[in-house]
Amino acid sequence: MTPTRPRTLLLLAFVSGLVTYVLFRWRYSSLPPVPLTAAVTTSGLAVAELFLGPGTRARLAGRPGTKPIMPIAVARIAALAKASSALGALMAGVWLGVGAYVLPRWDLDTPRRDAVRAAAGLGAALLLVVAALRLENVCRVPPPPPEAEPGP
Repeated sequence: MTPTRPRTLLLLAFVSGLVTYVLFRWRYSSLPPVPLTAAVTTSGLAVAELFLGPGTRARLAGRPGTKPIMPIAVARIAALAKASSALGALMAGVWLGVGAYVLPRWDLDTPRRDAVRAAAGLGAALLLVVAALRLENVCRVPPPPPEAEPGP
């Protein structure tokens, strides 16, 4: 598995933001209100990943008082981190698309409420991306130690 590339995350955010903006421009009046629970859920996942990182690092390092971690568990954690960074980028794009549509309409009540919720969602999505990239970094296999060169 290769590390997540920033370019991939930016592309995901751009495409999802563009699709969201077009959808909001086309059907905003018939869409339900932007849910605050999406930001809360995304924040919860980000916090869980922030707490998972140090424990995983300690177990991988074999620190005293920790149990060894199975390699399959590390692979699963890395897969979770990779998927979470993609989800965070997608959600960040969605919230940017929502914000781009509703911010010019700030003087109306519903768009103002949606803009505030979009800002909360964007913050949660960015936190998820950062937490996921940190967790992915924890799961990387360290480079092998340099071998001693034989003498002449």
